[in-house]
Amino acid sequence: MCFSGQNGASASWIWRRMLRQVIHRGLKASFYWLGLFVSRHPVFFLTVPAVLTIIFGSTVLSRFKPEKDLEILVAPTHSLAKIERSLANSLFPIDQSKNKLYSDLHTPGRYGRIILHSKSSGNVLELADHVLQVHKEVLDLRVNYKGFNYTFAHLCVMSHRDKRCLLDDIIAILEDIRLAILSNSTLSKVPLSYPNTTLKDGRVSFIGHQLGGVTVSNSRDQQVKFARAVQITYYLRNHGPAVQDVIAEKWENEFCKLIHRLSTVSEDLNIQSLTSYSLLRDFQKTGVLAKSEVLVSLVLVLLAATISSSMRDCLRGKPFLGLLGVLTICIANVTAAGIFFISDGKFNSTLIGIPFFAMGNAFKEKVNKRRERS
Repeated sequence: MCFSGQNGASASWIWRRMLRQVIHRGLKASFYWLGLFVSRHPVFFLTVPAVLTIIFGSTVLSRFKPEKDLEILVAPTHSLAKIERSLANSLFPIDQSKNKLYSDLHTPGRYGRIILHSKSSGNVLELADHVLQVHKEVLDLRVNYKGFNYTFAHLCVMSHRDKRCLLDDIIAILEDIRLAILSNSTLSKVPLSYPNTTLKDGRVSFIGHQLGGVTVSNSRDQQVKFARAVQITYYLRNHGPAVQDVIAEKWENEFCKLIHRLSTVSEDLNIQSLTSYSLLRDFQKTGVLAKSEVLVSLVLVLLAATISSSMRDCLRGKPFLGLLGVLTICIANVTAAGIFFISDGKFNSTLIGIPFFAMGNAFKEKVNKRRERS
């Protein structure tokens, strides 16, 4: 039998309506028998969920692991950025591309970075001796691991050219400036152009990412007259055994503490630090910072559940039923978290809001049912 025009549309609507009725009746019958089965076995459905919640809740405490790879949290495994970074790592390794602007190509693994500028907003190049003293403190920083003291020399990326620790070329330039100041010479005696400069050994180095707030002369050679800030990066090896990564992470933590202490005691320099772990540490702190908001939200959810279950008629009002509903959702979330950690899932602070989505959905369904009844 063929349908066309309005008859075809009406027939399609009738078929959809019949299908919905069949599905509705099937679900209604299945849930009826499920409810009947639960009512006939109350002890089982009271004890087993409680036992499962205890088991999975203890799993949350024993197998809790925060996710430490920030890229996994913000980018999928097939992300184009990860593919491009892997390509940049293979084609432009740090130890062979020292004269290139590799900082624009990829993140160089584990590192410690400091930015130094004058507290009086003066020329930071005139404070070359103070900057080098901070640099020396970083090189002398020691991290104890299993009875052995590791310094930057044990953890640094080695130069492909001379097998020494890779250091930014601005350090060699600051050494020349300090010698010039000690010999009562002016800064203009030290050849320093921007953004490319020629070093003593004849190499041309890019220092555009190592000097900030630069003012250059109007001459053809672009000589630096003033620089507001200096940036120095200390690169750590990120290829090797897992214990090396642990030591590098400890070095980064001690590095931040050292820079904070030096910035406090220094009278001439403001010093800020950054490590490869800084962004992840700040991201993980969002869970701690959200503690008060989470508690307030929980109180509001409990209050809303109590009010929505209350009525003017005290006999018909069931406020404790609303509280029990919230408790049930909390128990379900604990159980779900246990299953999540058993399956090797790792915690991150973005998961904090999931319980409130579940509570909000349950609260919305409850309100809709009350409206239908009224």
